[in-house]
Amino acid sequence: MEKKYVVGVDCGTTSSKTVIFDFKGKQIGVGQKLNPLVYPSPGRVECDGPAMIETLYETTRTAIQSSGINPEEIAALSCCMFQCTAITRDENGGFTTPIIIWQDLRGVEMVPEMEEMLNKAGISAEEFYDICGMPLAGTYPLSKLLWVKKNIPEAYENCTRIHTMMGLMNKAYGADDYYDDIGCSPWLQLNGEDFQYNQKLIDAFGIDREKLAPLAETGTVIGHVTKEVAARTGLAEGTPLIMGIGDQQSACLGVGCIEEGIGYACGGTAGITAGKSNKMLRDPDRKCYVLGTPDGAYVMEGQSNAAASAFKWFKDIIAHSESFAAMHTRKNVYDILTDSGAHSKPGSNGVFYLPYMQGANTPNYDLNARGTYIGMTLATSREDMVRATMEGITFDLKDMLLAMLDANVPTFNTVRITGGIAVSEIWNQMQADIYGWDVETVEVSEATALGCALVAAVGAGIYNSYKDAVEEMVKVVKRYTPNEKNRELYEDAYRVWKSIFQDLHQHANKNIAEFQDKYRDF
Repeated sequence: MEKKYVVGVDCGTTSSKTVIFDFKGKQIGVGQKLNPLVYPSPGRVECDGPAMIETLYETTRTAIQSSGINPEEIAALSCCMFQCTAITRDENGGFTTPIIIWQDLRGVEMVPEMEEMLNKAGISAEEFYDICGMPLAGTYPLSKLLWVKKNIPEAYENCTRIHTMMGLMNKAYGADDYYDDIGCSPWLQLNGEDFQYNQKLIDAFGIDREKLAPLAETGTVIGHVTKEVAARTGLAEGTPLIMGIGDQQSACLGVGCIEEGIGYACGGTAGITAGKSNKMLRDPDRKCYVLGTPDGAYVMEGQSNAAASAFKWFKDIIAHSESFAAMHTRKNVYDILTDSGAHSKPGSNGVFYLPYMQGANTPNYDLNARGTYIGMTLATSREDMVRATMEGITFDLKDMLLAMLDANVPTFNTVRITGGIAVSEIWNQMQADIYGWDVETVEVSEATALGCALVAAVGAGIYNSYKDAVEEMVKVVKRYTPNEKNRELYEDAYRVWKSIFQDLHQHANKNIAEFQDKYRDF
């Protein structure tokens, strides 16, 4: 039967989705479901493994049903996933612990011990970064794995495979092992040039090499949908499974950031920025991290733990009246909120927001940082608070974009944007005004799913290169140019915003975090 479609399965943080595309990038069918996340205590976020797999299968069944296509017409399937998660499996495929996802902060506890491990192995923090392209931090998979090894030693001892969410998805859809992706996995145990496991680092951290999942190159065939998986997903048995990619590398493809000179900013659950280089990158300040791209180049990234999720927090906890209005007017609550923010002036009348609801990452690395509103007076309006929230999230993204340029990422004058905040035209113009560059949006909002569908298309031979696939499947639909008056005001506001963080970083963040820890169980 003639092949007409490719499938991208995107395991996001809060939800997973399967999207079916034709070879021109048109969305044909979609299935989406919230992930089975639990929050056992402040700073901890977990996910049930078997329930996660069933969630993925359900999204695929729904996508195929909604599309009305014959599954035999699907040329290939590929996956992308949220990163910075280590998963331990036993010899029967069972999970020896719940999945500790990237937002979980318990890995922070392991950073001092990781520094000691490196010191004992004669590896400085600078050498460590130069080897793997990652700053030592508590977000990455290794810190979570070491936490499990220390605190639940039987879970580590009983596991026979250690992998990321990519390995979970590949095995679930038919691969013969838990393949992780070369180049796009921030393990802290890989060479930063060829992205193979580094034995020196593995030994330093005391990890059993034979437990680590095999690595496969993005775009290669790693298996085929089995009869059992076909029955559970609606896919056709034998559908090729193409090695996928990390979620943000996938989104870069999905918005067309395939060449040097285009910046990338995602205001999703997390905030991510990226810039591509055809030459290997290293940040002289060792703050931004470096991963590979599917075409063998490099991408430097910045990452924050909360972006659109910080705005969701505002909606859930504070914006009850807007939620009530949305329920009774059948409007989208986020549209109501952003419309409200538009009624405040740029700069929010001097109200500032730091979106550090799960600590600060690139380029500040203060996991004691907390979400903060400051500058309120009796004249402060609700609209000011909404706008300050939007601006604070965007200042954080700007902070990461500038850190990448300081770290020698090839210069860009345009930023392609995606994520939940890119749905709002008001917020998109705000991004242009705050960044000081033109920003562009693309036709397909599901950029991560489209990106891994692009990988599937190249892996299945539909297109000869990722550049060819992007030219056919990605379409820019709108450009936002900075308002010069607003841009000048936001330059001043950004400087104030940075000074507020630095003042809190000196003393208050640590004191607040210690107080919260001390009375956690009071």
